[in-house]
Amino acid sequence: MTLMTARHLLSAEDRGAIFNEAASSATDTGLPYWMVLLLAAGIASLGLALDSAAVVIGAMLVAPILAPIVGLALALALGDSRLAVRTAILLALSTIGVIAVAALLTVALPFHTLTAQISARTQPTMLDLGIAVFSGLAGAVVTVARGSRLSGAVPGVAVSVALVPPLAVAGYGIGTGWNWSIIRGSLLLYGANLAGIVISAMAIFLLVGMHHRDVVAVASAWHNKDESVGLWKWLKGVPGLRSLGILASPWARVVLVLSFVALVAVPLTVSLRGFAREARVQHAVEVAEKQFSQPGRTFVVSRDVTMGSDAARVTLNVATTTWIADSARTFFERNASRIAGEPVTLLLQQLPASSGDIENFGTVISTNSVTRSATSTSRAGAPVSIAAASSNVDLAMNTVALPDSVTLLGYDFKITHAGGTGNARLDAVYLAPDTFATQTSQLIAKQIRDALSVPSLEVSATVVRSAPLQTDG
Repeated sequence: MTLMTARHLLSAEDRGAIFNEAASSATDTGLPYWMVLLLAAGIASLGLALDSAAVVIGAMLVAPILAPIVGLALALALGDSRLAVRTAILLALSTIGVIAVAALLTVALPFHTLTAQISARTQPTMLDLGIAVFSGLAGAVVTVARGSRLSGAVPGVAVSVALVPPLAVAGYGIGTGWNWSIIRGSLLLYGANLAGIVISAMAIFLLVGMHHRDVVAVASAWHNKDESVGLWKWLKGVPGLRSLGILASPWARVVLVLSFVALVAVPLTVSLRGFAREARVQHAVEVAEKQFSQPGRTFVVSRDVTMGSDAARVTLNVATTTWIADSARTFFERNASRIAGEPVTLLLQQLPASSGDIENFGTVISTNSVTRSATSTSRAGAPVSIAAASSNVDLAMNTVALPDSVTLLGYDFKITHAGGTGNARLDAVYLAPDTFATQTSQLIAKQIRDALSVPSLEVSATVVRSAPLQTDG
């Protein structure tokens, strides 16, 4: 059965009941609504600061802001100007309230780290708009289904639309000194969610006949009863509120919503193209750099890609036993540019190493990356200081002062448990022309312990000795 026949599944009584339920939920401005909304804002803000996806999801489940958005979509489908104004005002006040709470909490926090959860909500694309459209469809279907088993899908819809976290990120941007790139990106994501939900939910309401005359009569009776107290009693006297001209025509309402969607879609399309371009260039670099991965001779230690307006610049740190000729750089640029479809230039930084050390680079770097991701699962039984240190190892290692000829290649941070206590060990690997003197090793270990605030941390430093470069001749 298609959606086009869905309106025949609902009687006039069903449609009236759906309106009463949706409108009442969408305009609920009681104290519980505001308390739950602001608490959700606090949960989301702290979850973003802690980089905890589980906590952020919890905030999505708690937040009641989806109701006025669905109510706005219903008002636009019906052409109910009074309900549209009421839900729009409630939505605006809710938006401001969430941002304000997030900004105040951000200012109160003793640290301001740009976590992955925050960063992920500052660069929305058209894919986010697509998610919002499908979420809006689901929310509207659940609304018109009323008491069916689909009511259990409401929490899932709340998570998929993710309305509160982008607003909390906007508050973070304000609280950290009006960071406009963060504020702009997060509000764009919120706008995409809002536009997608409204247009898709409005379409469902139109398809099931929520714009019919019987619903208009129910809406009129509902307003006469509900607008006798509070703010809505005052709004009832505002000139022109009952008959906003732009909402009189169904086509005018559709064009209004489509215009908002188009306004949001333009920057989202540009952002999506940017992501697609970056992915294409990254793939091109990964393919082209294979020429520098020769067992026993060369190994790519690190890679950095900088995207310009019409070209990309790549910096490769390559450990090598022999000097890499300029022709290899030229071949890389030609190959990468062909795959990427745009100019790619290469800055090649060669690190002298012996053939024996080259064989060990792959093991050192892969072990380091695996251990970092695994530490998050072993924190529960460790002392608080060690558990906290495991999330700050990257920052600490970057603050350690090293001799000019020494380069950090990687590290392995582990937490072990014995006798109910937690112990931590850090094994660092450095590239240096010679082994460390005892004093040098002790100084580096002390810096790491101080940076992590873990005096009991066991630290060992392994030196991969660099060797004089040989020529191919």
